[in-house]
Amino acid sequence: MGSNLKCNVIKEENLMKKLVVFAIVLAFLAVPLTAFGTMGQMSPKSNDINVSWFGSLKTYPSWMSNLDFGGGGGLDWMLDENGILADHNVRNELRMGWKGGNDTFDFMIILEADFNLDKNNTDRGANRDSATYQILQDQGMNGGEFGVEKLDIGYNFGPFRIHTGWTTRWLDIKTGGLVYGDDHPYIGLTGNLGENFSWEADYTIVYDATTRSDDITPFNGTKLDWRFYSVKGMYKIPSGFAKGFVISPFYAFSDNNDTQTNNAQVSYFGLEGYGKIGMFTPRFEIAYADGSTDDNAAGQDYDISAMAAFASVDVEVCPGFIPYLGIKWEEGDSDPTDDDIEAFNAITDISRYTPTFGMENAIVYRYLTSLGTHLYSGNFNRIGTQPGYGGISNSSRGDAPGLLMWGLGFKGKYEKWSYKVQYMSFQFDEEPIGLDGVTRTDDEVGQEFDVRVAYTFSNHFLIANTFAAFDPGDGVQDRLGNDFDDTALVNTIELIWSW
Repeated sequence: MGSNLKCNVIKEENLMKKLVVFAIVLAFLAVPLTAFGTMGQMSPKSNDINVSWFGSLKTYPSWMSNLDFGGGGGLDWMLDENGILADHNVRNELRMGWKGGNDTFDFMIILEADFNLDKNNTDRGANRDSATYQILQDQGMNGGEFGVEKLDIGYNFGPFRIHTGWTTRWLDIKTGGLVYGDDHPYIGLTGNLGENFSWEADYTIVYDATTRSDDITPFNGTKLDWRFYSVKGMYKIPSGFAKGFVISPFYAFSDNNDTQTNNAQVSYFGLEGYGKIGMFTPRFEIAYADGSTDDNAAGQDYDISAMAAFASVDVEVCPGFIPYLGIKWEEGDSDPTDDDIEAFNAITDISRYTPTFGMENAIVYRYLTSLGTHLYSGNFNRIGTQPGYGGISNSSRGDAPGLLMWGLGFKGKYEKWSYKVQYMSFQFDEEPIGLDGVTRTDDEVGQEFDVRVAYTFSNHFLIANTFAAFDPGDGVQDRLGNDFDDTALVNTIELIWSW
């Protein structure tokens, strides 16, 4: 009997141990489940929000040749938002978005992935080991990463609306795009004064880097800080022959602080006008940059004073035939050895998406080392040696040569067909130093011919073909060499779905 009692006690102790172990395991499992259920929990605030879903897919097979103008030297490529393009690539831009709100609250969010179609860039995510990925990071672009491309969330107080995010904002995209258009993060206000005047004010963050230069110094919060503050008014003429024409003054203060290279404070004063007057649609813009910059590396201070201007007109003979012509001028720097900067540097030039000469798959609106162009801009501001005070990725040069462009074209729509044909001629405003390091180049940069034809099958699908050719001028040969004289060609098929 004593032996049976002892066995029963041992069994009860073993049972208690198992119960304790089970309780510990259960508690261990319950803690993360509880935390997952409560920490960061989000739920709908109400049922008064209307939400709509939308999206698009752009698939662009492209064939390229002579992007180095036949001269070689590793320049036979170009850069777009998707990465490096050379010979033949298929760019693929997928966007998915949601919009919603009620009487006071609104939001818009767009997810995007933009990359060359390739095994490493689709179901396997961005190819982080590729040279393309690294260049995109160096240029401040996302590349193949799938993320929130655009965001805008606002609240309407009545007299004004406050909003924040990083969707595309602009100062002058409706005319020449000379000063700013991009999707940098911002906090802004918009409002109306009466029926014919609206306004907006933005605080925009281009860069806000926190870095350290070595293992000893503390973290530096001002090494690369670039912010700008802008205000813009839009007055719509209420009556008369110019009824509906918009006059829009704007101002931006760019505080571009880089303690290693330059520290630039620049004011941009601008005025644009656009609208339809009878059969004519005139557009104009004038912009002036005034400020100073310190080249910390060279110990040199510079005074900035530069101008830019744009003007164009469309003539609607009929919906199927609308000829247009225009001119764009950006001042260049005449003497890179003095302490004045006369080259016009935008915050971000957005010419690629302007209504007159803008065309997404044109050549001049890409990053080409052979031309000194950057993405979106259509100017040659990467040519030069002095630190500048702006440009996409802070890449414009203080002694950039500027440009003078004149162009003409015609466009139209007929039933489901649409087309656009244009010619642009480019010159340097001030010739840069040539290949020999002493003599200035010829002022002729070259000429571009673009044609785009599209057929819209429905609201959800269209096919287009864009053909672009850039024939280099003597200024390119003087800068790069006599072998750089072949015509660059890009042919792009556009398959565009939208919903």
